[in-house]
Order: sequence, then C-alpha cells, then structure tokens
Amino acid sequence: MATAIATIPVLTGEVAERFEREAQSTYEKSFHRTDAEKKELAERNRRGMEMVRKMLAKSKLK
Repeated sequence: MATAIATIPVLTGEVAERFEREAQSTYEKSFHRTDAEKKELAERNRRGMEMVRKMLAKSKLK
C-alpha cells in the first residue's frame, strides 16, 4: 500500500536568498577556523559528550 507524500514547503524569493547567504557565510566561517577556534570547539564538544555520558549513567537506558 502506498503512502501519500505531503507537499514539501520550499523557500522562495527574498527568504530563500537570505537563507542561502547565511548558509554560505556559516560554511565559510567554519571552513576558515583558526587553531584556537578549533581547539575551543573540540573542548565544547568534549564537555557536551561528558554531560551526555553522565546523564546516561543516571538513566536506565544502559
């Protein structure tokens, strides 16, 4: 049995252009990170994963 496919909303006009500009800007910033920025991002990721591990240890999902 086939499932109906819902219409997918699409950005158009100025909204689409603004989205594209912001996406491109974000990509370029992430591509040209300094070593200090990369180190800070790695540290934030490490702290976040440690937080997840602590939550998992307290949960019954182990």
